[in-house]
Amino acid sequence: MNHTSTNTFEYKDRNFGDTESLVVATKPEVFYPTSTTNLLLAAVRKHADPAAATVLDLGCGCGIVAVAMAKVIFSNAKIHASDISAEAVQLTQQNAAAQQVAIDARCGSMFEPWAGMKFDLIVDDVAGIAEPIARLSQWYPPQIHSDAGEDGTRWIVNILAQAPDFLAPRGRIFFPALTLSNEAKIMETAQANFAKVELVTEQWYPLGNDLLPHMSAIEDLAARGMVELKKKGSRWLWATKVYCASKQ
Repeated sequence: MNHTSTNTFEYKDRNFGDTESLVVATKPEVFYPTSTTNLLLAAVRKHADPAAATVLDLGCGCGIVAVAMAKVIFSNAKIHASDISAEAVQLTQQNAAAQQVAIDARCGSMFEPWAGMKFDLIVDDVAGIAEPIARLSQWYPPQIHSDAGEDGTRWIVNILAQAPDFLAPRGRIFFPALTLSNEAKIMETAQANFAKVELVTEQWYPLGNDLLPHMSAIEDLAARGMVELKKKGSRWLWATKVYCASKQ
C-alpha cells in the first residue's frame, strides 16, 4: 500500500486477496492518507458486519475509505462521507465519480451534516496527535492544521461522545487511537459512551527521524501522561490502535 506519485494514493491489501490497486487522486490542500487509513480499512474488512446497509466515513479526506468501502467491502450499502474541508469533499466526489461508485459526500464538522440520521457502521478517520508533536513532525503540511489540542484528543473525544446518537441500535464505530495522543483519555470517553469497546488491531512504528531531535519535548509529554512511547533496543516506538465500539 503506497502512493504512485504525489498526486495519487494507491490502496491494495494482499492479505484480503486484492490483485488490483484502487487508485484515488490527492491534492496538497487535503490530508494525505496514512498507515492509520490502511489499518482502519483492514479492521473493517475483517471485523465489520458485511450486511451493513448504511455506512459513514467520518473525516473522509480524499475519500479513499469511502471509495474502498463502496467498491470493495460494502457494494450494496449506501455510503456516506463527510469532512470539515470543502476541498476534501469535492475531491471525494471526484474520486467516487472516477471509480463509478455512489457516495453521498457532505461538508461539515464531525456529525453536523448528518442530523437525524442513523448508521449501521461509522468509520472514524479523524484521529489526532499531540499538537506539539504535530507541529514538529512532517505529517501535517503548513496549510493543513491538526488543532487536536496539547494531548491530541480534541476531535476524537467529541466524536465518541456524539457517535451513539448517530448509530443504529446494533451499529458499531471503528476508530483509531494513536499513542502519540492521550490514549487513556480516549478510552475513558469510549467506555463512558459505549457498552462494548474492543481493540481489533494495532501496529507499532519507529519514531521518525523528523521527531528524534525533539525527544526532550516528547519525553516531557510522556511524563505528563499525554503520549506513550516504548523503547525497543535503541529505537523509540509509537503505535496506532484501532478499536470497535457498540451500544450493545
